[in-house]
Amino acid sequence: MYIYSILKNVVGYVVLTIIHNNNLNISNMTKKSNNSQKESKKRIVFLEKKVEEYKNREDFTKAISVESLENFDTLKIDRNPKLKEETIAIACISDVHAEEEVIKSVVSGLNTYNLKIAEERVERFFKRLLYMIRQNRKAGYKIESLVLGLLGDFISGYIHEELEETNQLTPPQATLFIQKLLIKGIKTIAEEGNFKEILIPCIPGNHGRTTKRKRFSSGYRNSYEWLMYNNIADLFKQDPKYSHIKFIIAEGEFIYLNLFGYINMFSHGDHFNYQGGIGGIEVPLKKWILRENSVVSTGVDMAWIAHWHQYIVSNKVRVNGSVIGYNGYARSFGFAPEPPKMQFQLLDKRRGYTLNNPIYLTDF
Repeated sequence: MYIYSILKNVVGYVVLTIIHNNNLNISNMTKKSNNSQKESKKRIVFLEKKVEEYKNREDFTKAISVESLENFDTLKIDRNPKLKEETIAIACISDVHAEEEVIKSVVSGLNTYNLKIAEERVERFFKRLLYMIRQNRKAGYKIESLVLGLLGDFISGYIHEELEETNQLTPPQATLFIQKLLIKGIKTIAEEGNFKEILIPCIPGNHGRTTKRKRFSSGYRNSYEWLMYNNIADLFKQDPKYSHIKFIIAEGEFIYLNLFGYINMFSHGDHFNYQGGIGGIEVPLKKWILRENSVVSTGVDMAWIAHWHQYIVSNKVRVNGSVIGYNGYARSFGFAPEPPKMQFQLLDKRRGYTLNNPIYLTDF
């Protein structure tokens, strides 16, 4: 009886275990089936949304197609001839390096420059400046004043030994050459530009000096360009027809003009060094303008500089391009080539510095 009881209990336990495991399997199968149904429902909902999305896209594409557009009238523009935006035009010319020759093979075929090309580009500057003045007047700008910045390096001079070998003219000859071109251009602007006032800030560059090293206090006394500026100014002063032209010739390195309440500083721009880096000259340029703002009590609203042969439009600085364009010096240091172009800017009486458009000196 005892053994029978034990066997009965064992058999009962086994039977119960089997029944329990079967129940578990049935339960798991049921859960898997339920999960599978839920996943299928989710997938169906997702696909239905995608179908709806694609349908909406297709309907939108049809709605904006050209065939579905209806005829409509253009906007009505009323011209107001009395509305004139009062502005001052500001243009700069610099870095002509008139007597320096650029041989095409030396600069990887990117530029050619000689006396004839120098003359063509300087004349083109004045012609296109006059064209841009006329076009902006047609657009509704009232332009009665012009600021024409002469920012230096009109000649290359002999500041490097190499230039003594390669220059096509001596410094005095080059000065006479560019002087004639500037007189011709200024006369054209004065007689054809219909300006009430022309201000010409004149800054000597670093190439036009007669000394090997730059001099800070007496630099103007040793500058071919300072002499040239005075010669040009004296010529125009002799004729009452040009009484609306005012030359401001720097004896230091800076000229400040208050235009509509904005302080404009004109300088050659060789006051900081470029020491390489991915930021180009703009990093040292920003540091320099911050220093200048701390020196000048009124602060500087816009600095106009040259020297770097790069056309840059920044928040408080306009860097002029060059007339000579890409040369051997730029090629040897791997500077990015840039077409010859000069600064042109409109200063609006109410809005400040608005339109900026380069004056290109070559045809493409």
